Amino acid sequence: MPRVLAGQVAALISVGALAVSWKLQYGVDPADPVVRSFSAHWIYLDAVIAVAFSGGFGLRRWWLAVQCALPIAAWQALRFDLPPWIFLIAFVILFAVYSNASAERVPLYLTNRTTWAALGEVLVGEMEGRDFTGRRPVFFDLGSGVGGTLAYLAGSRPEWDVVGVETAPGPYVVGWLRALPHANAQVRFVSLWDTDLSGADVVYAFLSPAPMDRLLEKARREMRPGALFVSNSFWSPDAPWDGEIEVDDARKTRLFFIRL
Repeated sequence: MPRVLAGQVAALISVGALAVSWKLQYGVDPADPVVRSFSAHWIYLDAVIAVAFSGGFGLRRWWLAVQCALPIAAWQALRFDLPPWIFLIAFVILFAVYSNASAERVPLYLTNRTTWAALGEVLVGEMEGRDFTGRRPVFFDLGSGVGGTLAYLAGSRPEWDVVGVETAPGPYVVGWLRALPHANAQVRFVSLWDTDLSGADVVYAFLSPAPMDRLLEKARREMRPGALFVSNSFWSPDAPWDGEIEVDDARKTRLFFIRL
């Protein structure tokens, strides 16, 4: 079972347990100490089951913390009878961050600092190995999230113009603000599928397995000869890559690339 699906199943277990607990406590007699005690123990047992399920499928530690906290936090929120506007705010925040995930099948993955540095070295290598006489080289980040990669590269590689594209409203705003101090950085509120890659010298993506076949076809169709396409962690199972870079970080990141 894929890790993302395992996390979703664990979350579904938590929601189901919460519904059972709520029904027991408020559908029978909320004042009954036996019912209240059983509901509490049921929720804590559910948290343990969700953590064990997630851990068994190799989810990372922060996922385990989420699976443990979700049923307990939701149960406590219901017990305290919180005002509806709190849930509205939570919904708006989640929508701002994840509204594009279902349509594009790409969750919010954040590139870590060690990988930023590795990408910076890639740009250095491109400057040394290619001729950019008469123009500035251009780096694209497809799905730039909160703009960490762009801000780092804009500051550490000022000879490059860096461009991010993002369609989730929340991350876009954060990325746009982070790009403001850098004259060589910009973030566009546009889908990667509507982005013309013909002007890019290096294109970077950290997406998911789902769009990789289509994205590689787009890269081959639009990118200029000699340009470099780099994907963090994900690649098409049916397409060879020219090489890979192993990043010395905790998650053992692999950057796959092809030269167009």
